[in-house]
Parts: sequence; structure tokens; C-alpha cells
Amino acid sequence: MKKINRAIGELEISFSEDGISRLHCTAPLRAFGNDDGINEIPSAVIVNTSGGVVSGDRYDVTINVKKNSKGLILSQAADKIYKCLKNEYSEMNNLLNIDNNSWVEWIPQETIMFENANLKRNLEVNLSTDSEALIGEIVVLGRLAKGERVNNITLMDTIKINRNKKIEWLDRVLLDGKVHCARNSNARLYGNNCFFTIALSSVKISKYKDILYKFIENNINKIKISATILHNNLIIRGLSKDPLLLRKEFSKIWCFIRSEFKKLAPVMPKLWWI
Repeated sequence: MKKINRAIGELEISFSEDGISRLHCTAPLRAFGNDDGINEIPSAVIVNTSGGVVSGDRYDVTINVKKNSKGLILSQAADKIYKCLKNEYSEMNNLLNIDNNSWVEWIPQETIMFENANLKRNLEVNLSTDSEALIGEIVVLGRLAKGERVNNITLMDTIKINRNKKIEWLDRVLLDGKVHCARNSNARLYGNNCFFTIALSSVKISKYKDILYKFIENNINKIKISATILHNNLIIRGLSKDPLLLRKEFSKIWCFIRSEFKKLAPVMPKLWWI
């Protein structure tokens, strides 16, 4: 049997008060500084030079944000998860370590799942006492602009948030074949083809919640939306049939959070819209 080469990419980025202080990567992962001309928060763009994720690929990304620092991390393009060989998975592991009095934004492009794709993805966020994080993920089931609707995929998408080494929130989205069953379930996808998760983590969440709830109630009405609090985390979930509409509503919430609570510009990175 012909041996198939697998992509094993690693990336480590560290942010300090002066900006990006360390950047180490192995192909096909790369990263670049991102300058939108605003210069209010250091940012880095993650690039997968392979163009997509296939059977047996593994990617490990570690982000370190040191004390009294800020960092924004985005991806250059959507992650495309292609068909996997039988019983094989693609794996993506993302780790965010955030020190005291620091702020991080994790805002990748959407993940597009193609038919027969198998993906295990883990995002772990380690916060210190008064550090804060705004993290998001968007998943699209099929290349919907081409009329593709997937049915046979496996997605195990786990998000874990710790503060001072104690678990505050652990969640797993599981789609294991027969996606039409999840799509037709009112308790799961409710007829939709794409969804997002936004998590705002802060010890000040009790001060933020009513303001954010009111904003969502008055401004987000074109998609299915829910919001809840668990410990120091406000979790927002959105569902839609239209990926572009979902992105627009996602960005409204994101821009409001960063401007209202962190006094940052109410804009998304320019590259996020390309």
C-alpha cells in the first residue's frame, strides 16, 4: 500500500506588552503580524499553506499572552476539512494561555465541513485570576454557496475554559454521521446548516450580562440565537441557513463586545472580511 504523507504543523505565538515577542512555526502552518492601521491591539494571522485539512493531518497551535498584554489571533481563510479515509481523522488542537490583567481575542474564519470529513478539534483556554478572553468558532456544513449539503461527517468540537487551573466551562459539539437527523431536530440544528459559538470570559461577567442581553434582544433577530452564563462565562450560540448572514450577525456581537467592554474599535479585522 502506498504511504500517504500527512501534514503535522505546529505554531507557537507569544504576546507581551510590546506586541508579538515570539513566533515559531513548522510547515504547513505559518503566522504573520497583522496591521489594520488601527494599532490598538497586537494581532497575528494564522496561515495554512496546504490549503486544506485531510486524513491524518494534525495541527497544534499554542498562544501565550503574558501579563498586562493584549493579543488578537485570526486566520487568513476558512479551514476546509476534506474527505477523510475510512476510520481516519483530522485533528486540530488550539491552546490559549492568558496571564493576569490580559485580554485575548480568538477569531478564526469559519470551518467548512465537506462530505465524509472527520474532524477532532479541541480549544482549551487557560485564564488567570483577572484575565479576559473573547473566543469564537463558526462551523459551516458543506459548501452551501455551491448547493452542497453534507450528511455523512464526523465532528467532535470541544471547547474547555479553565480559570486558575479549575474548569469553568466544558462543551462538546458532536455530529456523528446522519447529519440530516441533527438538521431535522428542533433541539439541535433546527433545520439550519451553520452555527457559531461565542464565549466571553471575565470575572466581571455579572456587570456585562444585562448590557449584552439587551443588545442581542434589540439587534440580533435574523438568526436563531441563545445566550447563557456559566460561572464567569457568557456563552452565545447562533444558528442559520445562510453562512454570510451568520457571519454578519457574529460580527455585530463581536464588535459590540470589544467596543462596549474593552473600549476597542467596533470593527472586525479587514482580513476577516476578505
